[in-house]
Amino acid sequence: MTFRHLIFSPNLIWLVITIAVYLVCPYDLEAAKHWEMRWIMRRVLVNMLVMFAYYLFWEVALYSAQWSQRKFSANVWPSTGKIAHNVGWSLLGTLQWVGWEVAFVRMFATGQLPFMSDEELLSSPWCMLQTFLWIAAIPLWRGIHFYFAHRLIHVNMLYRFVHSLHHRNLDIEPFAGLSMHPVEHLYYFSCLAPSLYFRTHPIVFLFNGMHLVLSPAASHSGWEDHWQSDQFHYMHHAQFECNYGSASVPLDFLFGTFREKRGRSSLYAGAAQHIPEKGGVDTTNKPGKPKVQIQGIKNGGPPGFWLYMIISSAMICAPGIAAWTGTECTPRAAKAIASCCAFGPVLLAAVMLKVLGDHKSARWPFHNEAVVGRFGGHLLVGFMVAVLPAYHAVAGVLTPGTGEHFQVWLGLDGALCFGALAVVGICLSSFWVQ
Repeated sequence: MTFRHLIFSPNLIWLVITIAVYLVCPYDLEAAKHWEMRWIMRRVLVNMLVMFAYYLFWEVALYSAQWSQRKFSANVWPSTGKIAHNVGWSLLGTLQWVGWEVAFVRMFATGQLPFMSDEELLSSPWCMLQTFLWIAAIPLWRGIHFYFAHRLIHVNMLYRFVHSLHHRNLDIEPFAGLSMHPVEHLYYFSCLAPSLYFRTHPIVFLFNGMHLVLSPAASHSGWEDHWQSDQFHYMHHAQFECNYGSASVPLDFLFGTFREKRGRSSLYAGAAQHIPEKGGVDTTNKPGKPKVQIQGIKNGGPPGFWLYMIISSAMICAPGIAAWTGTECTPRAAKAIASCCAFGPVLLAAVMLKVLGDHKSARWPFHNEAVVGRFGGHLLVGFMVAVLPAYHAVAGVLTPGTGEHFQVWLGLDGALCFGALAVVGICLSSFWVQ
């Protein structure tokens, strides 16, 4: 490994921001031993400032100053209403990241989650090397997690009630990156799993979180000629059922869902060849004066969308309410609340799709894949990397005692089990690749 992916890429910028945040606004582990508004609001303020500064930079640089020259969808510009819509959901996404951060810092502070201290890091060359390797691995892990988690929420029952909100953006702009349903935010931030299953330094956790919060801005900028552009993902928004992961981890190429251009692709082998580019926007550069289109956004959602939003949001908020009110949770109660939060949204989507009906299969657009094969394998890995860590994180922060649960099911045994099942799922998927 040459570490070029970390040094000669936008990952270096996100790492520098992470280090700055960690040094200027360090975690107050002493205060975190108690549920107090002061230290929590400090984390809210820090993360909101970082998110807005980074996202506004791209919004102003590209759409006001127009420092770039080549837009992916030429002559299509976002309306004010569309930007406001995306800003609102991005705020909720940042708040959920703060919720994850507060939960982990609380577990670090109370001893429920072992971690490597600053003293250990600075006094041991092995700890320094281990931390550096973890930091180098985070972007690669992000690519793997994003592919399987993203593909999971493209399954019809979750796409209809959850991921369709993100795909309201046919032509993207920076704030579209974090404009997601709260359930999607939950499974997106479950990428923080390495710090849950392994004993790492808090800066590894923070780099993972900053990567999750900041990287969507540039990857949804909508412009091609800047250092952090991501045509790979632009194509996903334009053609819908392709390019689920990232260009740095070639899982789409392996599983036949890579699309290299608009329209008919010679490389795409997925089940959605017939899906045209959405939106009907003029994407060509024609001679003469171009026709500029201002693209808004549809806010309604499919039938049942807002009912699902209300119920699923209550499920996600339940752990926070239990923690903040100081409710004493037995291990069984903690696991029940965690199950409601992590598994509940998936079960709710399945039930509502059955009740409301849909002319498409619940597995669409993967309905042509074998259940015991590629579809089942992807589903298993998606569950392991996106849903299960959310369950473990909630159960961990609500479980009374210090460190005992970690030794039982979040320690080495949990990590080995997590890794083994993920490998089995990948093998199953790869075996049935057509």
